[in-house]
Parts: sequence; C-alpha cells; structure tokens
Amino acid sequence: MTLRARLALLTSAAVALAVIAASVTAWLLIRSSLLDEIDQRLLSRIPDVEEMAQTAAELPDGARHRISLVMGNEPLGMQTITPDGSVEPGLPPGNEPGALVLDEEEQRMLDGEIESPLLRSETVGGEDVRVMTASLEGGGALRLVQPLANVHETLTRIAWLLAGVTGVGVAAAGALGWTTARTGLRPIDRLVDAAEQVASTKDLAHRIDPPGNDRDEVARLAGSVNAMLAALDDARTQQRQLVEDAGHELRTPLTTLRNDLGVLLRSEQHPDRTLNLEDRAALLRDLEAEAAALSDMVGEIVELARGGTEPEPPLETDLRALLDRAAARTRRIDPSVTITVAGRPFETVVHPVVLERAVANLIRNAVQVSPPGGAVDVLLDETAAGARIRVLDRGPGISDADLPRIFDRFYRGQAARERHGSGLGLAIVAQAAELHGGSVTAGRRKGGGAAFTLVLPQPILSPLLERP
Repeated sequence: MTLRARLALLTSAAVALAVIAASVTAWLLIRSSLLDEIDQRLLSRIPDVEEMAQTAAELPDGARHRISLVMGNEPLGMQTITPDGSVEPGLPPGNEPGALVLDEEEQRMLDGEIESPLLRSETVGGEDVRVMTASLEGGGALRLVQPLANVHETLTRIAWLLAGVTGVGVAAAGALGWTTARTGLRPIDRLVDAAEQVASTKDLAHRIDPPGNDRDEVARLAGSVNAMLAALDDARTQQRQLVEDAGHELRTPLTTLRNDLGVLLRSEQHPDRTLNLEDRAALLRDLEAEAAALSDMVGEIVELARGGTEPEPPLETDLRALLDRAAARTRRIDPSVTITVAGRPFETVVHPVVLERAVANLIRNAVQVSPPGGAVDVLLDETAAGARIRVLDRGPGISDADLPRIFDRFYRGQAARERHGSGLGLAIVAQAAELHGGSVTAGRRKGGGAAFTLVLPQPILSPLLERP
C-alpha cells in the first residue's frame, strides 16, 4: 500500500469514526431528552393523583376501558396499590393481572422508608412503558403507566436519519481523505521527482526548490536533501581534486624511477655503457630513496583519502606517553637533532593512532627543517580549551606567503621544495585535528623557527604521576 493510500485511509477512518461517534452521541442525547420529557409529564400529574385515584375507584369495571381513552392526549394507564400492598386492576395498559407487580422500592415507599414519587421502566405485554408511582394521603399509592411506543417510533426515525447522514459523512470522509493525502503529498512527489532526477543524471550540483515556507516540514526536508547533495558534491570534488593532485605528484617520482631504472637496464644490456661500481652504487641508492619516498607518499595519500572513515574508536589515552612514542618514531630521521618532550602526564579521550600519526608528522617536519645539531621541543599542557600540544623548531621558519596555505594538500613551502616530501603531512595533521573537534595553527617561534599548536578540546579525565 502506498503512502498516499495509507494517509487517505487513515484520514477517512478518523473522519468516519468522528461522524459515527457524533451520530451515536446525538441519538443517545435525543433518547435521553425524550425520556426526560415523559418523566416531566408524569411528574406534572402528581397534584392530581388523589382525584385520579378517587375517580378510578368510583368507576365500574366495565367503564374503565372507555374512560381511559379520553384521559389526556396520550393513553395513560392507572393502577391503585392498597396500603397492604395489593395491586388492583387498573385502566389500560395496566389492567392485565400480574403485569406489574409490587416491586421492592414501592414496598419501601408504602412503609415510609423512601419518598414519593418513584420512576422506572418496565415491559408490559411486550411493550415498553414508563411507570410513576406516587403515594396517597390515605395510604397506598397510585401508578401512572405511560406507553413508550411513540418514543420508540420517533427514535427509530431519527436513527434511520442519522444512519443516512453517517453514510454520507463516511463517503465524504473518504473523498476528503484522498484529496487531503493527494494535496499534502504533492510537495513530496516533487521532492521524489527531483531526487530521482539527481539519481539518474548523477548531477550533484542540482538543487531542489523547497516548497512552502521555511518552517514547513517538507521545506526542511528539501533543505536537508540540498545540504546532503552539497556535501556529496564537495566530497566528490575533493576526491577528484585528490586524485588529480596525487597523479600530478606521483608523476615526478615515477618518472625519476623510470629514468634511473632505464639507465641501469641500458648499462646491463650494453657492455660499452657499463657503469663503474661507484656510479652503480649511487644509482641504486637513488632508486632506494625514490622508492621509499614513493611508498611514503602513497601511504599519506591513502591516509588522507580515508578522511573521517578511520574505524579506530576513541580511547582513554595518556597524552604524554603518546607524545613519547611519536618522538621515538621520528628520532631516526636525523639522530643529530635533539627531540625533547616536556609536560605533565594526564589522560583524555582521543583516537590514539590518528593523533600519534599527526604528532609524528609535526615532529618529522620540525626535524627535517632543523639544522644539524639542532633541537625540537614538544610541549604538552592544559588550557581552558583542553589539551594543547606545541612543536617548536629552530629552522628557517615559515614565510608570510606560506602561512595561509601551510595545511593545504600537496602544498610545499619554499624551504620544503629542497627536500623529499609530498606536502601531505600537515594536511593529515589538520584532518586529525578536525576529527577530534580541535584546531591546529602555525606560526613563528620567538628567536627563530616555526611553532605548530594542536589544541584538542577533550575533557581531562585524570592527572597521572609526574614522570621522573
């Protein structure tokens, strides 16, 4: 069943139930009103019960049927109850022997336990009647019996009328439900058509015109779909840009490898072009360096392409120990450069593998720009914003032209172009900071060199004992 059919069915059922409930309620109210009117008529005769009882007692038995026809506008039966509780034959419709016996409440009224009058409904000869019993001054009581045939006929006619009205209401409810569902879902249909167009054309730049005002749920849904399309478009653009940039950056080391391998191959195939041992060893060292650089670049490209899809869960981690591990990974790059880690140990919740790789990239970048015998400081402290990691070097620093683009993918500053690298290390750092909801900034160190600051807005869980 389609959504339109379900909405139409639900709307129709709700309206139909409301119409039926209203009709039943109206019938019950009318019935109650008619019965109240009968009771009021019976109660209005209480002042005349003494006279009516005396008249009924004086009538001969053969004349009672004739007299009853002229008592009021409607047939009304009378029965006299003696002080000892005997029920005497009365005027129609109460003249059937034993038709209306003395009930418990009437007996209590004769005994003076409850007050007069009493009202109740009974069935006499298969006909429903309303009975009022009023006490007499000399003892005993008088019953007035009102048939309810006219009331039942009136209620039957009203019931058929309400049934017809209900049928029309249910039919109108069905039409109204279908119209409401069709009108209400028309914006959804346009939204579905637009989404299908995007799916068929693969045009992520297409946007859906939101119907209605900004507070409308369908308009909000259209805005969400547009935001999703924009995010997908940006992701595809970034992916395309990454592929193009990676292809451009990989072309240079691959060309170098191909040229060096070509030289080595030609020297093997042509004896007259054989390289001496020194040149051969230098060529092999170059090949090894280029292969290592290419391997690092491919790893960084894969790491960057993963983006926020890193499956590693956040864990409680000792940041000081994490910085020590990152420093140990980078000391072999240039053993002459001293790497010093300082800061009080404490635990926080981070993605440890991602963060360690990012810190290692910052330290490696600092080591590579440091002069022989230089020093790199890795500082850890707490701020109001969270944990702060600073990496300071004493290299040439960062120029004004490089600062705005230092964290861009494949961007390499003037000083970095003189050494191997892909220009992805700092981009990976920025990506790690974004994953943790933090930030990374670059600046100049006082006294010369560069200063990188990574801020992680994570709550500090617990301080640890100071390391010796």
